[in-house]
Amino acid sequence: MLGKAEYLVMVFQLVGTLYKATLDNGHMLTVKWLRVGLVRHKKDFAKEAKKIGSLKHPNIVPLRAYYWGPREQERLLLSDYMGGESLAMHLYETTPRRYSPMSFTQRLKVAVQVAQCLLYLHDRAMPHGNLKPTNIILTSPENTVRITDYCIHRLMSSSGVAEQILNMSALGYSAPELASASKPVPTLKSDVYAFGVILMELLTRRSAGDIISGQSGAVDLTDWVRLCDQEGRRMDCIDRDIAGGEEFSKAMEDALAIAIRCIASVNERPNIRQVLDLLSSLSS
Repeated sequence: MLGKAEYLVMVFQLVGTLYKATLDNGHMLTVKWLRVGLVRHKKDFAKEAKKIGSLKHPNIVPLRAYYWGPREQERLLLSDYMGGESLAMHLYETTPRRYSPMSFTQRLKVAVQVAQCLLYLHDRAMPHGNLKPTNIILTSPENTVRITDYCIHRLMSSSGVAEQILNMSALGYSAPELASASKPVPTLKSDVYAFGVILMELLTRRSAGDIISGQSGAVDLTDWVRLCDQEGRRMDCIDRDIAGGEEFSKAMEDALAIAIRCIASVNERPNIRQVLDLLSSLSS
């Protein structure tokens, strides 16, 4: 079936390459080729792939199948192709700007839907493990969230997991406690940390990797938001495209406070159910 498909390279990723495959019947799939040497042994891989494939949620792109070929480089994951663009594209594509700025209400809706996906995973003791804006797809016409690339660490060797976490750290989404672990493994609380960073990005339209200059020198996004909070000027952080009106100013400040709680030390960090309840109260 796949042998006759037409392939288009979508993106090169740390763990492999992502392709769009069009079958003879016109159905489109996303095929993730996993890099040699990063995956677990066949028995463990198959067991975990079946667990991931059993996950069913309207905002999670389902894993349809996996392929374990006779050669080491033949390790594939197959999912339905999702039209739409990533949250990263919606927030940061500016040359030229392809999307109208999302309203605060739209951004809050995205945050709530992502939190709902995480709650579904966490209720099954399965951290996403690789949560970032490029793995959040917004589909038309309502910018409905579809989460991708979840639980991939469960298919990977310990060295593969460590490499993924190192990449997450470089991008600004990895919880600090993972950096000090001898054998780091994604956790429910590290997902909450990544979610907090993404919530900050939604509110500020600044990337986690941005270095921001201010009176206290150059700092990253999380430190900048903390500093604004400590100095009582949360609204200075908010994206100008949504900060103009008074109608939602308190809700914006409250949302930023939730994001700050999400990046607190691991023992003080809320769980995703608490985060979802807080966000839902803002949108009610």
